[in-house]
Amino acid sequence: MSRSRFDRTADRYAESARRRNWDDLVAWCEPRPDDLVLDVAGGTGALAAALAGRVAEVTVSDVSEPMLAHVHAPARAVVARAEQLPFPDGSFDLVACIRSLHHVDSPTRALDEMARVLRPGGRIVIEDFLADPDPDRARRWEEIERLRDHDHRRLLGAGEARSRLLADGLTVDAEEQWVERRDVVRWLALADTGGEAAKRVRELIGGPEFQITVARARFRRPVDDGAP
Repeated sequence: MSRSRFDRTADRYAESARRRNWDDLVAWCEPRPDDLVLDVAGGTGALAAALAGRVAEVTVSDVSEPMLAHVHAPARAVVARAEQLPFPDGSFDLVACIRSLHHVDSPTRALDEMARVLRPGGRIVIEDFLADPDPDRARRWEEIERLRDHDHRRLLGAGEARSRLLADGLTVDAEEQWVERRDVVRWLALADTGGEAAKRVRELIGGPEFQITVARARFRRPVDDGAP
């Protein structure tokens, strides 16, 4: 397993995740007492902690062992790439991937894997940042993201995850988008970005804050789709 930038920033991400209010996202997951849950690229296990007591079991997968070291029992931590989930078909009632697809080498393959391990009647919840619809602005932002974080791959376009999961036989339950404001200094510090890279990021952004669009969607596998 290759080393990740998150290996050295795991403690920072754990602290940041603890400050987030997870109530709204938990409601979107529609947790049930008998649910077996998989949080893909789930990092420090914050969603697992928020789901504790609401579901039967949560498994957190991630490529970074230092991130997974923050996962607390009874949640289970598994080192795995999102594109190669080490679970049988139809293993989970709920699969989540929260603000992580932009770090995955092949989002398409990761979405296929999430659909593969989902049981009939199960849900997939995806939340991530969206690429700007303007190609020039999108390219400029990708430059900024990679300066800040060498583990960044790309932001998906609007509807890209939806199209893939629909092709995998799922249906859309609900979708929403909103805009978040971010403080540049805190954003750079979270990724441990300094020196010339941080200076260039500040120049390209041109101000103390920026805005970014977040999309969230819940998908469901029909019960009678013939899946295992």
